[in-house]
Amino acid sequence: MNSRNVCHSLAAALRFGSTKLNRSGWNPSRRCHSISNMSGQLGGQLSYVQRMKMLQNLREKTGITEEVIRRGKCLIYYKGDPLLTDNFSIAWMDFDDLQTEPKLFLENAMLLGMAEGGQFQFAVQIVGFGKESKQAVLSKSQGSFTDFRLSLMMMPTYEASLASKAKAIFNWHRRNTHCAKCGSPSIRNSTASCRTCHKCEEVWYPTLSPVGIVLVADSTKSNLLLVRQGRHPKGMYSCIAGYVDSGETLEEGIRREVAEEVGLTVLSVDYKASQHWSFPTSNLMIGCHAIVNGNETLDVDTSELEDARWFSVEEVRRSLDSIKTNPLETMSAIKEGTNQFFVPPRGTLAHSLIDAWLSG
Repeated sequence: MNSRNVCHSLAAALRFGSTKLNRSGWNPSRRCHSISNMSGQLGGQLSYVQRMKMLQNLREKTGITEEVIRRGKCLIYYKGDPLLTDNFSIAWMDFDDLQTEPKLFLENAMLLGMAEGGQFQFAVQIVGFGKESKQAVLSKSQGSFTDFRLSLMMMPTYEASLASKAKAIFNWHRRNTHCAKCGSPSIRNSTASCRTCHKCEEVWYPTLSPVGIVLVADSTKSNLLLVRQGRHPKGMYSCIAGYVDSGETLEEGIRREVAEEVGLTVLSVDYKASQHWSFPTSNLMIGCHAIVNGNETLDVDTSELEDARWFSVEEVRRSLDSIKTNPLETMSAIKEGTNQFFVPPRGTLAHSLIDAWLSG
């Protein structure tokens, strides 16, 4: 079975459930001389600092110009799903391939970033281009529109982060069309980095909610605690996770979540990694390892969790190796009753936390 068919099978197993430009927006006659000059001086290779400075200049000063649009590559979305190749990489397209006007493009696009070679990276929702937009794009590309959530688990890490960022910002603009201060309509800037109220001129930026996610081990480090929620695919056990409340530190939030959900006392918390996650909204997943007192009895909050269970290190290691090697076969074994559980697949921070713990 090829990788594309694997993705479709995973989709079945893992399924969960008009704007205006502001004053600094579209200006077809304005030229961004600093972009042309800098790229020419460096032969098209720009350092990280140079790229961040240029992106900052676009967001805060010049806005997007036709020159910038035509220098860019586009990540295409149709009804929330990205256009990917058969190998689950972004099927980048040139602006000219979209056969649309720059102004209409900007009304449906956002600036994602900038590649080392000096190419600007955009994400664009083509639904706003008309009924025939989907077929027009597919006829000019080598890709297909792929389930978004599963895309994140199959894509290269860097490209998955771009796709997640685009999805979150598109959703934020869709849900925040009016000023939260006075209730008047707001307008987005040309890069989609913020919205400005046309009446009181309050500026609003996309929000990000902190979520603590933790892999818990007992004091002997011979057992790992994994949990499952009702929305998880059958057989999948993951890490405890919850929003950090206002006024809490990350460590306090994790200690509270572990106490609430499984009734255990956390002795230590160690930060490991973070990941942007677009579900259900725009979240910053902050991953940690924690040690608890293994002498306490599990007290599972069944309103939050379907189950919580201690697994031996070897059980978790076998499950991790299996999901890395063949995710489809691993999940099929659950359905057939020949496997008890599996850990989250790659592309998730829970997977990375488990992998890091077993590799440490």
